[in-house]
Amino acid sequence: MNEFKPGVVEIAEICARKHVKHFVLSPGSRSAPLTLAFLRHPELSCRMVVDERAAGFVALGLAQQLAEPVGLVCTSGTAALNYAPAVTEAFYQEVPLLVFTADRPPEWIDQNDGQTIHQHNLYGDHCRAFIDLPVDDSHPDARWQIQRSISEAINLTRWPVSGPVHINVPLREPLYPESKFVYPERHRVVSVAPVRTELAGETWNQLLEVWRRSKKRLIVAGLHRPDPELAHHLGSFAHLGAVLLADVTSNCHVPQEIHKFDAILGASPSVLQELAPDLLVTLGGPVVSKNLKLFLRKFKPQAHWQLQPHARCIDPFQSLTQIIPTSPAYFFSELSRRLSGEVEKAQVAESEAYIAGWQALASRAEKVLSTVLNEFPDCELSAMERILRHLPAGSNLQLGNSSIVRWANLLGFPDAQNCTVNSNRGTSGIDGTVSTAVGAALATARLTTLVVGDLAFFYDRNGLWQKDLPPNLRIVIFNNRGGAIFRILDGAKDLPELAEYFEVEHDLTARRTAEDYGLGYESCDSVAELAQRLPDFFAEGKGPAILELKIEKEMNARSFFRLKSLMREIR
Repeated sequence: MNEFKPGVVEIAEICARKHVKHFVLSPGSRSAPLTLAFLRHPELSCRMVVDERAAGFVALGLAQQLAEPVGLVCTSGTAALNYAPAVTEAFYQEVPLLVFTADRPPEWIDQNDGQTIHQHNLYGDHCRAFIDLPVDDSHPDARWQIQRSISEAINLTRWPVSGPVHINVPLREPLYPESKFVYPERHRVVSVAPVRTELAGETWNQLLEVWRRSKKRLIVAGLHRPDPELAHHLGSFAHLGAVLLADVTSNCHVPQEIHKFDAILGASPSVLQELAPDLLVTLGGPVVSKNLKLFLRKFKPQAHWQLQPHARCIDPFQSLTQIIPTSPAYFFSELSRRLSGEVEKAQVAESEAYIAGWQALASRAEKVLSTVLNEFPDCELSAMERILRHLPAGSNLQLGNSSIVRWANLLGFPDAQNCTVNSNRGTSGIDGTVSTAVGAALATARLTTLVVGDLAFFYDRNGLWQKDLPPNLRIVIFNNRGGAIFRILDGAKDLPELAEYFEVEHDLTARRTAEDYGLGYESCDSVAELAQRLPDFFAEGKGPAILELKIEKEMNARSFFRLKSLMREIR
């Protein structure tokens, strides 16, 4: 009789005890013991995705929304390599993934055996940790090692910094049990107590001294998961004499932020010099705006504080002076408390001119954007403006990379809509955009809308290869028949090879993809038609659907350069 490996059964049980409840599986024989252990556990939820690259991003989308580790399981060989893009994105986004790769026993590596490659530390530095489990779990010490290692792996996906952990599981035949197996009723797991780092009084005194002598204070929020407590404290900062710039992916949108800052930062150097900060406080991950990066690299602050839970020197603005290892919510709450009373009035008086300068430019940028939208009613920027305006409150917006996320960042995100925003800006690739949105829609009942370009959509359409797609999924495609962003890039736009080798022009539409995978499909030829269709497209009960907008790429280029020209003229 083929008995099931007890160590594999214990892996599933430990995951359930430590609240790793969602798994994305891909079919395979070597991984059969893991697949069956997770599938048959009554507390675990499993979903099958055939394409491992898509599966990795579906898990990423689930983990983004659930804010908890999600498991991946695949067979041995190149199947595991296909997880690499999603694992890398999760590493840089700090999203917890638990990656199980089945493997051949070590003595069969490099012996011309099928589906056998070097899987040791397969994802290199793009994982928080790598764990190779013992191939033989018959000895009590081996079982103890497995139990301890799985607890440790799950802990490392969340602390001290969230991210992916790779667990390689070598398995011998037989791989399919002939009998039912029993999950252990009691099992010891190792937990990590929640940690909150609070700063010492002496540290606060030093920080407050810098704050008080800085007349131009700038707060920049990059990629960040939704945090209502953080948004609340940032919203109170209007009375503390600081300017807030919130990236479209920051989920820190409050009435007091400076809207249209990406457009503002396209102004002339003489205007930007007046906006240069004395003190820069940053939180979250990458920012979309290249203008912001160039601005802060050129006009460096005297002090730059980064709020983060680790000591790595991540310094995209080339100005970092101090890492503050605490949560942004705690930092701004405590800073607000310590700056109350008489100090508060003094800070407003010193900084009001700086704030007023940003606000005046925001008003001018608003007028410039309106001019461009009126002159180019069928450009992608106009289409994005209509989508953001019609997006139902409380929904989840997934943004594709390349031009898509940049248009949204230029326009700014209305705080009143209370929507969450996600985009794969960890590595900013176009792979996995559709799959991530599918995973996000699976994790929540809220409407989940993906806005994506044509190349990114077709590149990842295997993400739609699912048994049943979530009914709350909507996909809006900007189809300009290629990679139109190259028409606005200096150097690329004038190349004779542009259309064929950079934009990769094509004549595809999403109609047949929608038919193949069971989505509703609509197409439109103008932004006005798009706006008419959006209310019905976003309606509850419609089911998963695609709305494809056909756009001329040359119009996008002309609208972009018109905006750039008008912003340079602002004084």
